[in-house]
Order: sequence, then structure tokens, then C-alpha cells
Amino acid sequence: MFYVFAFFLLEILATYLIKDFIPLGDAYGMMLLLASIIAITLYLYRVLEKEWLMLIFAGFVVRVIVLFIDLYVPSIQIFSSGTDTEYFHEVSLLIANGMFPLEDGATNYVPFLSAIYYMIGDQRPFAQFLNVAFWVFSAVYLMKALIHLQIDKKLIFTALLIFTVMPNSIFMSSILLRESIIIFLITVSLYHFIRWFADGTFPNFLIAIVLALGSMMFHSGMIGFVLAYVLAFLFLSKSGSKKISQNVLFILFLGLLVLVMAQNAEMFLSKFIDAEGNNAVSDLEISGEGGSMYLSSFNGMSGAVAVMVAPIKMFYFMFSPIPLDWRGLGDIVSFLFDSSVYLFLVGATIYGLFKSDMPMRNKIFILMFLAITVLVYSYGTQSAGTAMRHRNKIIPLLLITFTIANSKGLLQMAEGRFRRKKEEKAT
Repeated sequence: MFYVFAFFLLEILATYLIKDFIPLGDAYGMMLLLASIIAITLYLYRVLEKEWLMLIFAGFVVRVIVLFIDLYVPSIQIFSSGTDTEYFHEVSLLIANGMFPLEDGATNYVPFLSAIYYMIGDQRPFAQFLNVAFWVFSAVYLMKALIHLQIDKKLIFTALLIFTVMPNSIFMSSILLRESIIIFLITVSLYHFIRWFADGTFPNFLIAIVLALGSMMFHSGMIGFVLAYVLAFLFLSKSGSKKISQNVLFILFLGLLVLVMAQNAEMFLSKFIDAEGNNAVSDLEISGEGGSMYLSSFNGMSGAVAVMVAPIKMFYFMFSPIPLDWRGLGDIVSFLFDSSVYLFLVGATIYGLFKSDMPMRNKIFILMFLAITVLVYSYGTQSAGTAMRHRNKIIPLLLITFTIANSKGLLQMAEGRFRRKKEEKAT
């Protein structure tokens, strides 16, 4: 992966050096894109075994096709491509050309995109292809995480198949939106979190936190992962003298983390503060206005009353548009190809945990991890369309918990981990 990133960086730097001397038109943009496609193809052939290669490579090809349709076939409307994607493109170009203030760009994806445009000019195909590349790296790290957990191959294939063929996932990772980079950061973060869980290596825990913070820079709703990681350390860290040294490092790191987030609240916590920089959590609202809004009958609830209906908010966030709210064929299709997948994953996870022999402590932690991440996002979402976009960001977590809850091979690893913990306490 790092070699591919280095190649992309080389393309960007080379383009920056020559752009003032020769015109860089569409032909040059296609050369950049073709070279990038070849780089990703070679990467996949190098790092993947045959049993996983065809699935992930097929997902890559489909996303490249969707990218070309989005850019060059305007008669076909790609789901979620439109207002937001064009805003990101146009405003980022203006910022790159010094015609718009950087601080007025919505979300931190605009500075990221404007920096790329500043270096390479108006080469949207390459910039948009980076989202496809981020999906490829996400798929590879999801596979690595599941293999590290010793998940059954059939479950790994099922998880990768869902990650690859979900229509909303295809669209989100092929158009000019921030979702793909968020999913990439959190997938690699989860990979390192799993390595910490399996091996007890504290640096992996720190890397997981840092990458989760990176995802928060693009959407503050990812704070749920940071909170879950902190609780995981308290629940699952090892005992003995090694734990004492890790606890000291953890406390120092946690203090630094709080300080950094407090000093950069607009960067990390934009969804939790208002325009004046005040706390906006106390003004929680259940619903809003619009065609796809749900729970509209609860309009007017806020504050403590809004918190009491958290389970309902979480349910609608995960599964809307639910049948009771269907407005037409579009909602039916959305439910069948998106909501039903989440219904299956959540249902299979809960059922798998109920039937599993893993320690109750593990079951509680898994459910707590899911509940925290879903709860945070559910209060920032008030419509079915927005819910479909936001819950896509946590799909790696849902796939990992689904496989964990239904894997028999993982029990041996968990039992060994907690057996060592008991032995450390005894000594």
C-alpha cells in the first residue's frame, strides 16, 4: 500500500513541476488515471492470494466503471452524486486557485481536495479515483483483520462479498465524496485495534486511536470509535507489571488526546459545537423537515427528552427507510439493497453472540462497541438518505462483529487471551 501511495505522490509532484510549462488537458488526465489503475492492479496481484483476488479485483473494476459513468455519462444519474459532489469539486478548485477562502469550505475534505487540485490542476478523474483506491486498501485491510482473527474462510468471503457488492458502497467509493477516505482510515484503525486485542501490543492501540482521530477530521461522528477504544482498553487490557507501564502510557496519551481535541474543537468536533463554539449536545433534536425525514411526529423534542428515545433513533438510523415509511419504488429498492443488509448483519451478530460460548464480558463489549458508534451517528441523522450515507461509514465494524459473533475459530484465541490474564493475576 505504501508503495502505491508513493507512486500517487510521485504523479502529483511530477504534475506540479510541469503544469506551468505545458498545458495539462484531458489527455494528460487520462494518462494519470490509467497509470493509477495499473498501479492498483499490480498491487492487488502482488498482495492477494487467488481466492481473494478475483472478488476484490472485480469490485475495483466495477467502481472504475461507475467513476467513468459519473464523469462522462451525464444521462445516467449515480446515487448520491450531484449537489455535494459538485460543491466539493467547484469550491476546492476555487480555493486551489486562490479565489475562495479556505476556512469557508465545508468539512475538512475540501482542504484535502483543494491541496490536490493546487498540485495537479483541474484533474478531477485522478482526484476521484483516489476514492476508489481508498476502497481497495479498505478491502485488503478488512481481509487482513479477519485473517488475523482466524475467522473461518467462508465468513471472510461473506464479509468481503458484502463489502464489495453493496450498491451504496459501490456508489460512495466511486464518486467525489469523503466517505471512502473515512472508511479507509477506520478500517485500518480497526485492523490495528484487532492486532492489539489479539497480541496485546500497545503501539497498535495507539495507531488505532490516531487513525480514528484522522477519520474524525473528516466527520466528527467517528468519535464513537475513539470512545469505544478507550473503553476497550479499560475492559480488555492485560494484567500484571506490563499493564502498569501501559496504564501510565495510556493516561499520558489520553491527556494529550483530550488536550489536542479541546484545542482543535472545530476540526474534530464540528458536529458537537454550534457556530459560536458552544456545546450543541444539549439541543439535540429528533427530526427535521423534508421528504425522507423520519420520526417527524417527534418534532419539538430536544435535550433530555430526546435522549430517552435513543433506541428508536438508533433503529431508524440503521434500517430506514423501513416499510412503514415507504414513499415509492425508490424506498423499496433502498430497503431491499441497503437496509436489509444491515438488518441481516445486526440480526446475525446478536443471534451469533446469543449462541456463542465466548465469555459474557466479550459479548457485552461487542454490543457496547456497536451501540456507542451507532448512537453517536443516530443523533446527527434525521433522514433515510443521510442515514444510508452515514451508516456506510461503520460497515467495516459491522462486518467484523458479524464474523466474530459467528466464528468458532475465534473462541480459541479469546479463551487463550483470558486464560493468560487469569494466570498473570494468580502470579
